[in-house]
Amino acid sequence: MTTSRMDELVAGLARAHDDRIAGPDAPGAQALLAAITAEPRGTARRRRRFGRFTVGVVAATTVAAGAFVALDAGGPGPVRGYANAAVDIRRTDDTYKVHVKNVYADQRQFREAFARLGLDVTLSILPVSPGRERKIIRVGGGPHTPTDGVTGGVRIATVLDCPPGRGTACPLTVELSGEAVRRQATEIVIGRTARPGEIYHDQNPGAGDNPPSLRLTGRTVAEALARLRARNMTAAYLLGRFNQDGSGSSYTPPSGWRPEGDRRVAGAWMRSSDSVTLLVVPRKNDPGPDPSRPAPF
Repeated sequence: MTTSRMDELVAGLARAHDDRIAGPDAPGAQALLAAITAEPRGTARRRRRFGRFTVGVVAATTVAAGAFVALDAGGPGPVRGYANAAVDIRRTDDTYKVHVKNVYADQRQFREAFARLGLDVTLSILPVSPGRERKIIRVGGGPHTPTDGVTGGVRIATVLDCPPGRGTACPLTVELSGEAVRRQATEIVIGRTARPGEIYHDQNPGAGDNPPSLRLTGRTVAEALARLRARNMTAAYLLGRFNQDGSGSSYTPPSGWRPEGDRRVAGAWMRSSDSVTLLVVPRKNDPGPDPSRPAPF
């Protein structure tokens, strides 16, 4: 509170005559007492043993991004924590605890937070198929399947599940540690609940039906499309071959390409809540692979 505001409150009390003073419960006295007790106590703050907090609010043109808080360890040295509207990151020794507050936030806010801590980490929170929400989908360029919790020199603790009864209304939490986190670029993909129609980013191409209830493999493309239309679903296509052990390869055909109706479906899997990807084995006159085409998911 400014000095002029305090003076106004004092002056307001001074205008009362002695015979009209109602005591400490008078409204003016109560207002002055509240103002005084609300003032920051500078000397007490300097004696605190906790770290200093630096708080900044983004400019009015970007208020939607929210406020940010940077935590300094109490003197020269690296920033120990950072938070914005999307994520809160805290460092303890060589471990970074990441609380994702809004899984639907602008992905750039996640990268900004890591950059504030001097880390080259790209965290992506992407829609996935049911059952894989709040799971680590990929680390770097491949799937996250470490046996000891370490992938590419980065140790990643299991993403904590939401407590019972909370649904998804709690922070998604993951811990990162390891020398590689501080010394190299790291990419982490974590799943979130997909909105209706959003493409799943954890599709797993292969032979056969996934889930088995699709019952499309072995049918002609025309038969498969008829079954999908009856369920108010659409189809996308992938060209490739896969073996039952999962080995194989596939590629995306040009946009607008459609296989002939008499060709057989070699595999099918859920692409979104209302669409399915159909795998078709390439023929001689089919378009070939083109690295410039976007991935199917």
